[in-house]
Amino acid sequence: MTLWELPKKKQARVTKLDDSMTSVLKVRLNEMGFVPGELLTCMKRTAFNGPLVIQIQDCVYTLDRQLAENIAVE
Repeated sequence: MTLWELPKKKQARVTKLDDSMTSVLKVRLNEMGFVPGELLTCMKRTAFNGPLVIQIQDCVYTLDRQLAENIAVE
């Protein structure tokens, strides 16, 4: 399942970042905490396929669909 498919108020663990992403983007996501094994929570799904609001530890981020579909979770 991808992060984009995660329902609101549900938790999941990051399993993998898509290999097709650029190394710069992968590094940035790793710096933000999107690393395999990290627990995250989908705080909000905005209307009209807008960005997701994701919490990792004490940080909150918004991710658009294109990016969220490249993050595998379980």
